[in-house]
Amino acid sequence: MDFRVNSTELLTALSHIHGIVEVRHTLPILSNIIITTHDNLLSLSSTNLDIFCSDDLEAEVSQNGSTSVSAATFYEIVKRLPSGSEIHISLSEEDSTLTLKCGRSKFNLTTISPDDFPKISHDDLNIQFVLSATELKRMIDKTKFAISNEETRYYLNGVFLHQTQKNSIDILRAVATDGHRLAQYDIPLPQGAKDMNGIIIPKKMIQELRRVLDDATGDINIQLNENKIKFSFNNMQIISKVIDGTFPDYTKVIPQSNDKSIITNNEELKKAIDRVSAVAINEETKSKAIKLIIESNKISLSVDSTSRGSAIEEIDLDYNNEKVEIGFNSRYLIDICNEIDGDKINLKFLNSTSPAIILDNTDENLFFVLMPMRI
Repeated sequence: MDFRVNSTELLTALSHIHGIVEVRHTLPILSNIIITTHDNLLSLSSTNLDIFCSDDLEAEVSQNGSTSVSAATFYEIVKRLPSGSEIHISLSEEDSTLTLKCGRSKFNLTTISPDDFPKISHDDLNIQFVLSATELKRMIDKTKFAISNEETRYYLNGVFLHQTQKNSIDILRAVATDGHRLAQYDIPLPQGAKDMNGIIIPKKMIQELRRVLDDATGDINIQLNENKIKFSFNNMQIISKVIDGTFPDYTKVIPQSNDKSIITNNEELKKAIDRVSAVAINEETKSKAIKLIIESNKISLSVDSTSRGSAIEEIDLDYNNEKVEIGFNSRYLIDICNEIDGDKINLKFLNSTSPAIILDNTDENLFFVLMPMRI
């Protein structure tokens, strides 16, 4: 194997695939990336057995071949080379050493035969549809913060992607919840997604996919079945197993009778929550509980801590309904405020013990539910 490649282009491709590599693994090959050359094309690939990622880029290939090299070492070397420089890489047939030359720098790297590199089969992905990169990024951004990290409820450790209906219209919906908050985002059902079963995309896949989508242009081709999902764009593909579990019926926690509504400035509310919560911390749970008192023409945010003191702040608003006192985890509430793009945030309540609905009135596709706390 012998080829020359631009350092900037190589670094971009490496940044797409090296994130899923587990540096310390019982199988040494899984700490490596596979390097393959053919027909003036350089292919890089990696896997952690649950996710497979590959990216192709142009190269000046003198001799085709394939090998594997430590992902961490290779990435750190290329990251330190001058931007836009030419890298010459060759594989010794005698001792299988990979030599990398750039300017006056030279590196000799140990390799492992790529023959034992595991692959995730993706020939049986029978559902196929297309989303724009913008749509997919927004769908991920508006839901990923609510993914659970609780291992015992593993079926909540991802984003539930499924088809459903809203107002008798077919939609594709992404939902994430950790049992304390729920984030939901809808888009019109893409052509080809009509027969898809609901799948749970793991958090690690969501994180890696979102990271590489920043470099995506145009449309994202999505293929899936009940076990795997594949995203293809530019010269890249990323394939993941899905979580083998049943996502709970989240619609049961969505309140239907929240008849008390307030609309206020989102940024003003977020800053007020942040200030007041400075003295609000539960030493046992480490959660910052805050009380909201909604009454005639104002909302009061308050904290009363025996060990830290108290705080209160008021915001004027247009409200003439019954008084509501309700407690929330301040961090969870701020997380939702961060996902509101409009100037205004709409909070809907029933009473002090029922979940609140939170909306962005500039985006009807976005929907949040937040469970109250006892204070």
